[in-house]
Amino acid sequence: MRWIPLWLLLLGSVLPARAQDTLALPGLRQRLRVLPADTSRVRALNQLCYGLHDVAPTRALPFGEQAVTLARRLNDQPGLLYALLYLSSCYANLSDGPHALQLQQQALTLAQRLRHADGIVRSYAGMGGIHHERGDTTSALRNYRLGLAHLHEPGVSVRTQLMLLGNLGGLSFYMGRTADGLLYTRRAMQLAHRYGDLSGESVYVGHLGTYYLRQERLDVAEGLLRKALALSEAARNPRVEASQLTMLATILLLRDQPDEAEELARRALALARRISFPERVLDAYDILAGINEVRQDYEQAYGWRQLYVTLNDTLNSKARLSTLSALQTRYETRAKEHQIRLLTQRAQLQQLRNRVLWAVVATLLLGLAGVGALSWKLRRSRQALARHHAALEQANADTRRLAASKDRLYSIVAHDLRGPVTSFVGVTELIDFYLRRGDEEGLRRLPEQVRQSAQHLNGLLDNLLNWAVTETGELAFEPAVLTLDALLREAVELHQSAAEARQITLTSAAPEGLAAWADAHMTRTVLRNLLGNALRFTPRGGSIRLSAVRATTPGEVLVQVTDTGSGMSPEQVTALLNPDHAPARHGHARSGTGLGWPLCQAFVQRQGGQLQLRSKPGLGTTVTFSLPLAQEPAPVPEQHIVTSA
Repeated sequence: MRWIPLWLLLLGSVLPARAQDTLALPGLRQRLRVLPADTSRVRALNQLCYGLHDVAPTRALPFGEQAVTLARRLNDQPGLLYALLYLSSCYANLSDGPHALQLQQQALTLAQRLRHADGIVRSYAGMGGIHHERGDTTSALRNYRLGLAHLHEPGVSVRTQLMLLGNLGGLSFYMGRTADGLLYTRRAMQLAHRYGDLSGESVYVGHLGTYYLRQERLDVAEGLLRKALALSEAARNPRVEASQLTMLATILLLRDQPDEAEELARRALALARRISFPERVLDAYDILAGINEVRQDYEQAYGWRQLYVTLNDTLNSKARLSTLSALQTRYETRAKEHQIRLLTQRAQLQQLRNRVLWAVVATLLLGLAGVGALSWKLRRSRQALARHHAALEQANADTRRLAASKDRLYSIVAHDLRGPVTSFVGVTELIDFYLRRGDEEGLRRLPEQVRQSAQHLNGLLDNLLNWAVTETGELAFEPAVLTLDALLREAVELHQSAAEARQITLTSAAPEGLAAWADAHMTRTVLRNLLGNALRFTPRGGSIRLSAVRATTPGEVLVQVTDTGSGMSPEQVTALLNPDHAPARHGHARSGTGLGWPLCQAFVQRQGGQLQLRSKPGLGTTVTFSLPLAQEPAPVPEQHIVTSA
């Protein structure tokens, strides 16, 4: 079972959208431009959301959010029910399981209040699917059984029945309940056949074929998959057809028929590329790599495998970006709802003020005493409103600062942590490749690559942790007398092995007895980041020097890290020194997680020092930072970092 793609062994439970549903989307978009804000617009938004929720969930989100908002405003209960269901499917496809479950629960409560059988069954099936995806088989089975109790009530659509039966079949196979899995899958297949749903019938015939593939009954599996492929071709559903082609190619490869398997895999590859179905393109690359491995054509196999790794990395990045985009849509929607509430409160406040003014006019007729009392109350109201307004402005500023910090952290995690993890994946591929070729020399080089990737990943995580603690203001500042000679020697010893591996001369020099009044952890973190950058950008045979001297400014010492590396352009130096911009990430700029340089600046400034940078292309780089000179009695500054807005 070496070349079976993982998705073929999971017996998926999602019913594919019919071809006519997808073809109708351009017309729906045209209609949406002229439809008024009534229930017909809610129906059109729901159809667009459902048509896109599986193939492009990020594009479907705005339509679903608009449908929910408009249905609530119009008090359109049936339209709101399906808007919640379809929007939940979008978030589930974007891996936001908790929010998807929340929307499904709202839909279930509404469906039970309306006694809407189709909505009840679909809600239970949707919640069961989300729990199954998260690995909670107990909750998934409980929801499916609750939906099964309502399956044959009047009003339950055929598509909803197919979804529940297919989900039950997939979960039963996953839990090892073969008899139940076969029963529910066959019921779904027969129901699709009875109502002429060729795409659905093809999917469930393919599910049965996949089950027999797992049982290694390849002859039965091949027959079922050929039948499924014929059904998908008749249905003219290219997404299902591409999936069936890859499954059948896998079976033929296992049956030692590589020629026909290659033909089907290439058909699947061409079809998947034509309809922009990257998941099936990925599976076709995997199968073609396996076919060439069987033929012992390792050069071709390696080429297909490289295409597989590149596309898989791209898909993972797109999935993370889609998830972040979904979160952003949620936050923007909540922000708009908050703004609407504020406007409503302001309108109510205005009405209140108008009533107060009318009361003042009426009271004028009763005497000057009443006017004075009402004026005093009005002044109190205005003062309270001003205080509330100031508090609201401060809360908005804090929210914007936290959102910017979170956005930067998400970008850093998505961009930089992927590199070391991808390196580990590449090493495993190389191990497999070298083992097959018996290349002992190649295997001996791998531990050094693993060590470098692990050290890189450890540095990234250390910087992320320091940055997170600094941002929350929880990092304690504990200054002490630091002997600079010993501190620099310690930094040299820590990085000596890495320098020797690259044939770089690493030295330190500091006057005996010269000491600084500084925090040991912060100072070591600054030295580690500066030395790490210098090692990365100093060529073989170069040199790096650490030094410390008493500054000309009274009460300060200067610590320098000088390298003979590639240096930086004036634009890159300006970008690093400007605190309003992130470090440059192109050319030979010194880059990492994007946190190293800001972290060094924050730690040096926290200790009362300054950080300076001098560099020229081809002439190396010198970074200098100052620290307070150790004196008696030593000053005792505040104990916690206070971050700026």
